[in-house]
Parts: sequence; C-alpha cells; structure tokens
Amino acid sequence: MNKGDGGKIVRNPNLLRNDINEEWSSSIKEKHFSIPFSVSYGASSPALSNRERFPTLFRTHPTANMQNPTRMRLFEKFRWKKVTILQSVEEVFTSTAKDLEELGRRRGIRVERQSFYGDPTDAMKTLRRQDARVIVGLFYVTEARKVLCQAYHHKLYGRKYTWFFIGWYADTWYIPPSDEHLNCTADQMAKAAQYHFTTESVMLSRDENATISGMTGKEFQTRLTAMLSPDSDPANTGGFPEAPLAYDALWALALAFNCTRNRLPPNIRLEQFTYDNQKIADILFECVKNTLFRGVSGKVMFSDSGDRIARTQIEQMQNGKYVVMGFYDTTTQELEWYGKEKWYSSKGPPPDSTIVRKSFLTVASHLYYSVAVFAFIGLGLALGAFIFNNKYSFRGIIVHSQPQCNNIMITGCSLCIASLFLMGLPSEGIALPRSAFPILCHSRISILMIGFTFAYGSMFAKVWIVHRMSANENQQLASRQKDEYKPLLSTYEDKEDVSPWDTIRTLIASVVGRQAFVAAELRKVSSNAYGTLAISRRINILNQEPTVGIDDDVMLLPILELCQSSQQEVWIGLVLGYKCLLLVFGLFLAYESRNLKLRYVNDSRLVGLAIYNVAILSLVTGPVTTLLIRGQPNANFAFVAVTVLLCTYISLGLVFVPKLRFICRVPPSVDEVCEHMQKMILDYFFLLNTSPLRCINEDSISTSEPERKALKARPNRSTMMRGMSKSDKKIYEHLKNENETLQKQIEEKEKRIRQCKERLDRLQHKKDSLSNSVGATQTQSVSVRDHPPLVLCVANNNYNGICVIRFENYSEDKETYSTPTTLTATALIEVQLNNESTGRYMALENDNYSSSSDEILL
Repeated sequence: MNKGDGGKIVRNPNLLRNDINEEWSSSIKEKHFSIPFSVSYGASSPALSNRERFPTLFRTHPTANMQNPTRMRLFEKFRWKKVTILQSVEEVFTSTAKDLEELGRRRGIRVERQSFYGDPTDAMKTLRRQDARVIVGLFYVTEARKVLCQAYHHKLYGRKYTWFFIGWYADTWYIPPSDEHLNCTADQMAKAAQYHFTTESVMLSRDENATISGMTGKEFQTRLTAMLSPDSDPANTGGFPEAPLAYDALWALALAFNCTRNRLPPNIRLEQFTYDNQKIADILFECVKNTLFRGVSGKVMFSDSGDRIARTQIEQMQNGKYVVMGFYDTTTQELEWYGKEKWYSSKGPPPDSTIVRKSFLTVASHLYYSVAVFAFIGLGLALGAFIFNNKYSFRGIIVHSQPQCNNIMITGCSLCIASLFLMGLPSEGIALPRSAFPILCHSRISILMIGFTFAYGSMFAKVWIVHRMSANENQQLASRQKDEYKPLLSTYEDKEDVSPWDTIRTLIASVVGRQAFVAAELRKVSSNAYGTLAISRRINILNQEPTVGIDDDVMLLPILELCQSSQQEVWIGLVLGYKCLLLVFGLFLAYESRNLKLRYVNDSRLVGLAIYNVAILSLVTGPVTTLLIRGQPNANFAFVAVTVLLCTYISLGLVFVPKLRFICRVPPSVDEVCEHMQKMILDYFFLLNTSPLRCINEDSISTSEPERKALKARPNRSTMMRGMSKSDKKIYEHLKNENETLQKQIEEKEKRIRQCKERLDRLQHKKDSLSNSVGATQTQSVSVRDHPPLVLCVANNNYNGICVIRFENYSEDKETYSTPTTLTATALIEVQLNNESTGRYMALENDNYSSSSDEILL
C-alpha cells in the first residue's frame, strides 16, 4: 500500500497475473511507483525474459524457449543435422524461432525458417522445394490445423517427414471443427498427424510423493475435475492444463511473504511495507528469486531471468493418442527416454534430408571383363605371331618382310593391349588405394603411347623406306639382290651399301626417342603432369531411385576420378597434334607407295592397308575420347578398347595371315628351289661371260652336273598349282599359252633356217668351181663368250614365273661366203619367284651383235 495525500490508500493488483503484455509494462512505467515483484502463471513469451524491460517479473509458466533445449537434444539423438522452422508471425513464436536458430548454430545443426500469416499454402510449397524433412511448427492451434491440412495435400507427411508441434494443444486438436471449414476430413487430418512429436513443459507432477500443499499432482487434478460440471470435458476446458501453474504461483507468493517476514528485523513488520520502502522490496525480490519447493506442477524454481525451470515432457501421436516418450531435465541436461517411439519405416527415424550417397563412376564389371577376355586373346595372337615369325625366319617370305621390324610391331601391339587392363581401372569390384591413382594415370597413358609408337612406328618405317627407295633409287637397282636376301641400296651420292633393316631401325629409334623427349618435357615443365597427377573430381548430382528397399530416399552423388593436369587442354593439343601429323603423314606415304613392290619389303602393300586402318580409327577415337566423352567412363573405355583391339587384330592379321597361308600351302622344298633357281639364273648370266656355254634344251639337256641337279629339283606342275591363288593360276595359264605360241614360232623359224641352209649348201656346191680361183677364205669363228645368250623371263607378282632362254651357238667348222650357221635351242624353265618380285624382262647387257639368223629369229 502507499499512503498518499489525504491518507488515501492505493492498492496494486499486479503481484499475481495471468498474462503479461506491453500494456501492463507501460502502465507500470506511467505510474511512478515500482512493485517489488510480479508472478505470472500464464505468460510464456520469451520476450518476458528480458530483465531490462521486465526487471521484477517471475513466471511459474515455463517460457516457450524452455522447449528448445529439449528439441535440440532430440535432434542430436536422432542424428538430424538439418531442421526447418515453420512459424506464425506473432512475436512469441518469432522469439522462440530465433532462440532455436542460435542453439542450432552452437551445436552444428542447420536451422532454416519459413513464416506465414494466415494462409500457410505458399510456405508449404516452399518447404517442399527446399526438401524439408524435420519441421518444427510454432503457431497457435487454429493455424496448426491449417498447416496440418496443407501438409496432407502437399504430401508433407509419412515416412520421409517428422513434425514437431507445441504440446499445450488439446489432445484432439487435429480434429477440425465445423466452423473452420477446412478442406480436410478428420481421417485425413489424423493420417497427416500420425507419429508427430510434441514438447511441453511439465504442468502436472506425476510424482507420487506429497507436495508442499500435502497433495500429489493426481490428487490436485482429481479435486479440480470434481469442481467442473459433469458434462464438461477437461481436455477442452480453457485453462485446465495451466491450473497447477496458477496454484503453485499462489504458493510462491505465500512462501515469498513468509521468507520476507522471517528476514525482517524485529522492529519491522511486513504489514508496514510501503512501495517506497526499498529495503523490504529488495528482501521480497530475493525471497521470490530463491524460491524452491515441490508443487503440484513439479519442482518450482526460477532462473536469473525470472523464468520457471521445469522438466519438459515429450509425447508422440500414435493411432490418435498421445504416448509419453520421455522427459528432459534442463538443469541436469539428462534425457529420460522410454523407447516407445514408432516410425513408418522399420529402419528407424527418417533422414533429415535426401540421403546423398557417393557413387564413384567406374567402368562396369561386365564391360571390363569382356574387354579383358578379348585382350587376352589378342595377347595370345601376338605371342603366336612372334613364335611364327621366329620359327619360320629361314623362309624367304619371312626374310623379305623384315622380321625384326615385325617383332617390334608385335611388341607395340602387345603393349597397347596390355594398357587396356589399366585403362579400365578402377572398375566395379576392383578398388585401388587413393595413393595409387597418380601412378595409374601415368602408367596407362605411357604404356599406350609407347605401344602405339612401336606398333605404328614399325609400319611407318616400312612404307617410308619403300617411298624413299621409289623416289631416289633406280627401280632395277632396288629389285636386285646381293648376299642372297639383303638388298643392294644406295642412298647416298657415293653409292654406299646400306641394309634396309639398318634404315628402319634408325627411323624407329628416332620416333621412339622423340616420344621419350616429349614425355620428359611434360614431366619437367608441368608440375601436375603425368608423374605428379593429382586426383581431380567432377561432381554431378543425378536423381535416381532408392538403391536399397522402398524406405530409403536416396540420391546418388556421382564422383568421377579423372587424370587432370594444370594445363590439360594445352597438353592434349600438343600430343594430339603431334600424333595426328604422324598419322596423316603415314596415310600419305601408304597411298603414294600403294603400287610399289620391293623384294626386301614384300608386305608393303598389306602394311599400307594396316596403316589406313590404324590412322582412321585413331584420328576418330583420339578427339572423341579426350574431348567429348571424357566424363563417361563406360563409353570412354569401350571406345578406346574397341579401337585398340581392332587396330591390333587387323594389323596382325594383315601382316601375318598371308605369310601363314603361304607357308601352309607351299612346302619348304619348293620355297628353297625357287630361291635357288633365281640365284642360279643370275649367277649363270655372270658365268656366261667367262666360260663356254653349252646348249640347254628342255628335251635334250647337255649341262654340267650342278645344273642337272638344279633342274631335276624343279617342282612339278601339280605342286606349283597347289601354291597358287585363282588370280595366279590365270596368269600362269596365260604365260603357258604364250610360251607354247613362242615355241611354235621358234619351230617355224628353225624350219626356215634349215631351208635356207639347204639353199646355201646348193649354192655353195655350184660355186665350188669358183672357189679355187678366188682362194681360200678366212674362216670366221665366233666364241660363245662373244655372243652370250638372250634370256627372256616373265614373272608374275605372286611367286610363279617362266623364263625362256635362247642359246645361239655357232658351228666350229669353217664356212665360206656365208654367215655362220645358227643353232637355236630353247630351254623352258618354270620357276617360282618370291612373293613381291616385280615382273620384268631381263636380257644380258652384252647382247649387241646381229646376224641374219638373229634377224630371222627376232
């Protein structure tokens, strides 16, 4: 009380209030008197905790912020790191939302917020777009029903979502009253409300021990219910849940007065209290602040900000009824959990957002193993080609195809195939440690490049040599042999003899050396190139169906590991440009030398076809795999694998299959006879310059013993025909017909020669009488060595040929007044030349004489 002028007593009714608002605060400030304290049992706004605005306010009703620590504890229990707040725009809910955001920031939980005023439809659409899964609702019960109805229509309920509502709603709050006209039925609302949680400060003690009033919480509730009318429902009675708080607020006031009276000096009584007596007011404030007793609402105590410190009750809606899940004590931060919660999924609480699982994009296992099978087959073919190339190295067709160069090509093809095993790693089921990834990047690229250099370089060297020989050397000189199987080349002005294998080896060494130099420069210049490649990830998010079961809401996060350098585009341009120049130049050389055939590179035409295949496939595959489909591991690996396998299979097939067919169809003896006959014919020409020549005839052979043996070793016609193709057989028959025609012409010429000889004999006999008067005529003799034979050789392109040797021998008898008689013998020799020998007519260089018989024969 306060004694004013005239002895009027002024009473202040603000010591016990239901609610506190700004009007009450302003009225206290306008009236220039202060109250020692005020106790509220119905105010829960967090704004009332501000001691600057409400310095003497205490509340037995817990503040709305008191539930935030409980919510945070549940978030941590269920391992939720993302929470969304949906609130109405009232200040009480805004303060609670801000406090919850601050707590989440401190504990590492991401808290987002959406607000609405009146209609929550737009806010619900936003929640769906943001993929909100754990939603805390802060609004009054009317807005709560609107939110629940919209949640049903927007499918924001069920196994993916968890809702938290305020706990002081009535137990049947979700049933829509008829006057609200919601677009949802009671069943729909109940379906959407299933398994939601509520947090509420304990307003009725469940302890069986007696409180300060001598009653337990249940006894107080029973007495209160008995005072209600029989037809009223306590759950729907306004203020019924907060009644224990009001009862304990009265006890707090009584205990505060009792405490103050006991602490006052003996000469001062509580009844002497006036509003300007600051000493009694301070004692009253301290007594209320230190209040601690067991009330019907639980333990009653206040914080420094005047807020009630109470336990929080957690409930869950299960089949239309609230079930207590546990309690959380803010003072001790202990959670008492009963473990009765239920979820839509048997795997526990839903995730706080869409589950993002890392999925490393690797080559599919079936693709990798399929390529591995073909790669093993390719390695087997390469090994077989290597064994074949070395086993039959004595055969002419192998010798004249540069077997050393073929071995290099086989090695390169094997390296290219082996690189496929590394290209497909990591694959499904085949994981590699992260530290091995840079080594893998360097190894698979280096092996492929070195293998390509060996394989393509060996073929490039062959066509290069053929092209250079055709451009700079005489065709006759390029086709002749020296030292059996080594060609006679002259690439310099001084006509120095150089082996083609030496030239090929030099060219391949230069190509490989250039490649090694480029790789060394890459490692030297770029700190992130090749050897020190770091893992670079390209991340793309793909929406996919749940991978395990129907309860999972999963999105895959594909992670693609790429071999990436700091200057990736620059190095790709340099390497591709260099390789493309080699491929294009190889195409040009193969095209230019397509019609050229050399004995010591007898497979140059087939090698040219292999170069066409490799160049075209490589020119297409290189840019596609490095620039277009680099981020698609399956397509990239399949593209590279098909290109490598096709190039190696076709190259090995073109180079070795014809040789294999020839060796299988032609016996070694035939091959040796062909080589021996070629050498014998050439050597015989040189022999004719130094020794007399004897007549060689197909019917009557008069030769030396080695010549007889050589001719006896000649293969028969059936053996030759078995080693011929259809085109070769046609050429053979054509040459055979020409030879028969030539034989007939020779017989006619011989007949005419005999007739001429008879006429000459008669004329000579008639003129014998004149011979004595004229005198002896000097005999003219011509040695064989002055008139070597004329040899006509016709050879096709596929090992078979015919040589017709015409020997002209003059009689040793002295003749007078006439030219020497002529004996013409024709030797028909069927020979099999080498694979790529160029057909030509060969004649002895010293055949420079003429005679009447020569004129007749020609």
